[in-house]
Amino acid sequence: MTDSSSEDRRLLVSMSIGQTAYAAWARQARRERFFNIARLLEASAAVKQVRAEHALYRLGEVSKTIANIDRALAGLEPEAVATGPVTGTSPFQRELLERAVRALAAGRDLTYTELGDLFVCSTCGHLMEGDPPPFCPECGTVREGFLSFRIVDGMGTLGPSTIVRRLEQGMRTVQDLVRGLTEEQLSTPVNGLPAFKDLIGHLIDMDIVFRERAWMILETNQPKLSTAHPPTLQHAMKYRTVPIDDLLEQYISSRQQTLNLLRGLTQAAWQRIGFHEIFGPVPLLHQGNWVVSHEQGHLIELAQMRHNLLHKGNQAVMVVYEAFNL
Repeated sequence: MTDSSSEDRRLLVSMSIGQTAYAAWARQARRERFFNIARLLEASAAVKQVRAEHALYRLGEVSKTIANIDRALAGLEPEAVATGPVTGTSPFQRELLERAVRALAAGRDLTYTELGDLFVCSTCGHLMEGDPPPFCPECGTVREGFLSFRIVDGMGTLGPSTIVRRLEQGMRTVQDLVRGLTEEQLSTPVNGLPAFKDLIGHLIDMDIVFRERAWMILETNQPKLSTAHPPTLQHAMKYRTVPIDDLLEQYISSRQQTLNLLRGLTQAAWQRIGFHEIFGPVPLLHQGNWVVSHEQGHLIELAQMRHNLLHKGNQAVMVVYEAFNL
């Protein structure tokens, strides 16, 4: 084995493990509502992934798809190597992480003034902040080849029609998930998890918050969007005593009002701006992605809870309940 191939094998293993670590840490940051810190960790994971992939190419382990499938079936098994630190950082990346340390010490996320848009070169993995340069200063790749981790995309990149469709689907999904469950099953917390009704009530509360924000963005000039406004899941415990038919009626009524506000909006309307103290100026599209992401997490949780109730299971889904409040 040549020195260069030995180094590439070390890089492949080190960068692959590092990518997994940063990706897992990013998901945990999202669960704890540190969305900008999550974005930094996601960009760090991309740095590792780019470098691992290029090491794999240099080792000759990527070729025609048929050969790659054969490798997959045979089981790709790199030789064991000493990797060194798998989450090693560049001086600039360390500076960004130290910003996160200072924010966390104050019990908060990084703000838009403390962490700008991030870009990762898809060729060499170079990490950049702010307005992207015309080309990578390390390898010359043009900026069109950069991976972007922008503030405005931090909640997702769904377009208007997909956001509306997901909100429509959510309404139908909730109705399907409660079918066949008793009032007692729907009202009782199990294994330390919230009750079914808690989550449905929480979705109502969040739908109302989103609709109010959407109306403000559409009707006023760059309104301030409070970070303290979304109600917590604990606030939704009051819904346990509400009959499920009444609770579903509240949810459907709220969602229909939201859909009536959103349907038919122009692209320009979706780009109208609200001001968020963490994310800065964000379009209605950002908030639409936020509410869809929030609801999707809880719908997965509700589906697992239904399965557990019907099949006597106790599997938990890794969704932390306040993960998408902002």
